[in-house]
Amino acid sequence: MLRHLTILGLLALCGAASADTIYKCTAGGKITYSGAPCTEGRATALDAMPAPAGADADAARTLERQKAMLATLQKERASSDARQAKAAQEATHINRVSAGRQADCARMRQKQQKEQKRLAAEAAKVGGQGKIERDLDAEAMAKAVDAACSR
Repeated sequence: MLRHLTILGLLALCGAASADTIYKCTAGGKITYSGAPCTEGRATALDAMPAPAGADADAARTLERQKAMLATLQKERASSDARQAKAAQEATHINRVSAGRQADCARMRQKQQKEQKRLAAEAAKVGGQGKIERDLDAEAMAKAVDAACSR
């Protein structure tokens, strides 16, 4: 894209540069070129060559093609930027959901550990009575935690 803008700038300058007279100055065996007459040495005025017929039309067509190309590139870039922004937003959402799920899982594991401690303390007090119910409760809690945390 930068290349296209540079070309457009050079084309704009070409019209202005061709209208000026260029002076070739010879002083002390050195040759210099300038846009102003020489102050020392010998000066030769060089006429700029006239632009070829149809050059303005060619330049205008080239400029229009380049403008169209620039507009297309700008649309593509805007589209690409929009896709990247949407992808970043989706990634942020996924990360938030994942962090929430991990926090829920950690809370459930803590609850499971507390429940297991409570059931163990209850089993120690009561002895063998109700062992099947305690085991079923512990198994149900473990399944719930596994289901929630394995996604």
